[in-house]
Amino acid sequence: MNLITGNILLMGLSAFGISLLGTWIMIRIGIKDMPIHRSSHKMPTPRSGGVGIIAGFAAAMLYLYRTDAVGYIASWRLSLLGLGALVTIAVSLRDDIKAVPFIQKLLVQILTACLIVASGLSLTEIPIPLCGTVELGSLGGIISVLWIIFFMNVFNFMDGLNGLAGGGSIIASLFCAGLGLFFEEKAFFYISFSLFFSTLGFFLFNFPKGKIFMGDVGSQFLGLIWAILLLIPAQEGHVTQMRISLFTVPLLFFGFIYDVSVTLVRRIWYGDPFWEAHRTHLFQLLNRTGFSHIQVTGLYLALSVVQGIGAVALQFVTLTWQVLIFAPYLAFMMGYHYWIFSYLTKKIHVLPKRRRRRS
Repeated sequence: MNLITGNILLMGLSAFGISLLGTWIMIRIGIKDMPIHRSSHKMPTPRSGGVGIIAGFAAAMLYLYRTDAVGYIASWRLSLLGLGALVTIAVSLRDDIKAVPFIQKLLVQILTACLIVASGLSLTEIPIPLCGTVELGSLGGIISVLWIIFFMNVFNFMDGLNGLAGGGSIIASLFCAGLGLFFEEKAFFYISFSLFFSTLGFFLFNFPKGKIFMGDVGSQFLGLIWAILLLIPAQEGHVTQMRISLFTVPLLFFGFIYDVSVTLVRRIWYGDPFWEAHRTHLFQLLNRTGFSHIQVTGLYLALSVVQGIGAVALQFVTLTWQVLIFAPYLAFMMGYHYWIFSYLTKKIHVLPKRRRRRS
């Protein structure tokens, strides 16, 4: 099966060009991100560059649909997927222009996740070491909704330094496109291929100079697409038939997932409002130790490459033991976590000494 043709290459380059143009237009429109005490930037900077990513990706998806490149997809499924994406885009763009309350954004994320699951994209079974493949039944839909909400917020929280979220997505999409091509999985390849080029157009404006930020509209959209990419191998029968591992996306973004997870747990433990923006993610704390934006982003992007290598290895080990490949990455993140807090608690006392008492 020849997945890369001249037309597909032209589609990718077109997505790149549209993304580049769309991002430039958003710079000219000038929706500003004003710096405050917890910001990583010091000057007003255009935001909502994610519109360029969305425009390029949407153009690629339209081409794939019109040419039946991924095969027949029922119109009702496309309608639900499209509606879920549009709701997320509209509210996230609104949030970039004027802050939307947390509860409203959460409700929109729940609605989006439910629409995606209703389209048929849902976990049905999952491989567990020593237990084999476990059927999830109706629980699969609930887990899928929670996964989508969680991963949308993972990208939103990690979009805090130039090139961090966008660069991580580019590297992950390159590995996924390679896996899709190698295993001849059309949907996985085409989505990853399109995401690579559409994100690259934005990235050139975002890193290293930070001429524009992707904004919530970009981070929420990328989180949604990557959450969906996990669900593609999880369709009924795919866990045992599709050759791409269910754990591919979680490993590709394991550094992001660890950073967000431990930060959420820590803020809840100390009684801080976990939904409010702050500067206590591990990547932000590393920046506060004296590492520059470029150095911090470079570290995370290097980790993304190493995670990509692990994601390739996932495809060639026994299904129920794939989780063991996560062990060295977990050990690295725990060591990195420990070093940051050992350093900062001595220097600037990042953490309070005791939990806050609730009144």
